[in-house]
Amino acid sequence: MNWIKNNQFVTLLVGVIFTCTILLGWTNINVEDSYNEIFINDGDTLWTLSEQYSGSTPKHTWIAEVMVANQLSTQMIQAGETLKIPESLHKYAPDQGIEVAGDSK
Repeated sequence: MNWIKNNQFVTLLVGVIFTCTILLGWTNINVEDSYNEIFINDGDTLWTLSEQYSGSTPKHTWIAEVMVANQLSTQMIQAGETLKIPESLHKYAPDQGIEVAGDSK
């Protein structure tokens, strides 16, 4: 008890860190994933969709997370179905053909 009285600043700092840790953990538990849906066309595969939508996420990681989100046991997908894509993974790959105003050829 004397140590706590002699080191009030350290005790307060430990208490604040503990409280912040608990609050951050509690707020992250209540966050729900939001999803976008992608319509599957003829010829689409998870690999081709990952090239289009994964952005900077590695393709194998993107595919694995999409499989988990859609409860897929294999990488086989059917045209006409939709895939749920976690919003955190739904990034468009940069378009290589973008021209900026003022670019000359």
